[in-house]
Amino acid sequence: MADPAESLSEPRLLAFYDRLRGRMERAVARRAPRLGKGAAEALLLVPDLFVLLARLALDRNVPAASRSLIGGALLYFVAPFDLFPEGVLGPTGFLEDLVLAAAVLSQALGGELEPQARRYWSGSQELRQTLHDITASARHLLGGQVFRRLERALARRGVALEAPAGAAPGEGREAVAPPSRRRVHPVDPEFAGGFDDPGS
Repeated sequence: MADPAESLSEPRLLAFYDRLRGRMERAVARRAPRLGKGAAEALLLVPDLFVLLARLALDRNVPAASRSLIGGALLYFVAPFDLFPEGVLGPTGFLEDLVLAAAVLSQALGGELEPQARRYWSGSQELRQTLHDITASARHLLGGQVFRRLERALARRGVALEAPAGAAPGEGREAVAPPSRRRVHPVDPEFAGGFDDPGS
C-alpha cells in the first residue's frame, strides 16, 4: 500500500489548491484596500488550511475521532451555504471557514497528530502559530454576531473557538500537548491586530 502522503499529493488535489490559491490572490488584489492587511493575509491561508484538512481527513493513520472532526470541518468548507456563503460574498465568504478550520485543527492537533500535520502543512508560517493567530483574531475577523454564532455551533461539537485569556497556542483546549512540550507563541501583532471587519 502506498504512503498516504504520496497518494494525497495527486495532481487533482494540487490542481484544486492552485485554483483556490489563484482565486484568493485575485480577490485580495481586488479588495485589498477594503479588507485590510490582516484579512488579506488570512484569505491567503485558505488554500493551505483546506489542503491540510483534506490530507488529514484522508490519512488512515489519523485517529478516527480526529478524522471525523477534521472531516466535518472539511465538509463545512465546501458547503455552499454557511454563515458567510461564498456564493453570495465571494472569497471573503471563506473567512469563517478559515476560522472554523483553525479552531478544529487547534483542538485536534496534539500528541502524535501534530508531526503528521506539520508534514502535510504547505504554508510558509509555523502551523501552530498560524492556527493560534487565526483563532485569537476570530472575533475581529468575523464581527461579533457571526463570531458568536460560529462559537455556539463549534461548542455544540465540543470545540472551543477561543482559548482562555493569556493561553498559549493550543492551551485551554482538550487536545493539547503535555506541559513539558508546549511552546509559547505570542500572537503576531501584525496578523492579529490587522483584521478589518469585512462588512465595513
